[in-house]
Amino acid sequence: MAFYLRDKHIENLSIDSDALTQISKVFAERLAQLQAITPDGVAQTPTAFFTYTIRFDNKGYRVFSLEELTRYFNQACEVERVIFTVESGVAISSNRNTGAYLELFLDTKEPTRCVLVASSDHKDWTEASFAAAHEVLAKYKTRNRFANNPWTSLLIQIFGVVLGFVVSLWLAFKVSPNVKVENSFVISFLFILLVFSNIWGYLNQTILRFLTKLFPNIEFIRPAKARLHWLLQAVVASAAFAVVVYLLGIAFSFLSEVLAGFF
Repeated sequence: MAFYLRDKHIENLSIDSDALTQISKVFAERLAQLQAITPDGVAQTPTAFFTYTIRFDNKGYRVFSLEELTRYFNQACEVERVIFTVESGVAISSNRNTGAYLELFLDTKEPTRCVLVASSDHKDWTEASFAAAHEVLAKYKTRNRFANNPWTSLLIQIFGVVLGFVVSLWLAFKVSPNVKVENSFVISFLFILLVFSNIWGYLNQTILRFLTKLFPNIEFIRPAKARLHWLLQAVVASAAFAVVVYLLGIAFSFLSEVLAGFF
């Protein structure tokens, strides 16, 4: 491994054709700087490469120009992955055990693989490359972090538990008169709650997957193909806001009744 390394996990980006162009310019600049660096500090033109990798519609290509990348990007039905890579010849031949490289890995399927990494034996090149790439990525940040975090999962889980309890109570009131056993209400309530808890386990995972797809960590935007996605985001956000307002209304109504009874 080279002497210096900087890396960072990449989250919540919205990438369109303009973003591809801006990122490509940064990588091209870092390639030019890399070609001017040698171990003894003498300027020359060592072997170094700038490549793009794009995977879309279950097929992938490695290309060597922004024009090719943009063409594939715009014609794809679904873009799965885009990778920007600058590598020295030494890094390629040594499988990156030595040499310099700068890479940005953007993947919609596997968020853990989305990383920005810079490494070389020259501290200035490593730091400058990482900073320049990180700065341009900051322009394309989204607010999807509010949907993709543990607190959202916790709120969905709590909402499901409360909903299951209320529904179980309501159904138990409806069913218990027809159950001719002792403590029919308690038995009906426990049975319905048990059934709901098993259903909720699968339903909760489905809701989380739907949110992840609707508010992805990395999203590749093509305006002509993104209108439906934006519409779904607006509908879900509006529905979530309406549910929160409704639940707050119920909570304040219940609190008012309790306080009125107390006083």
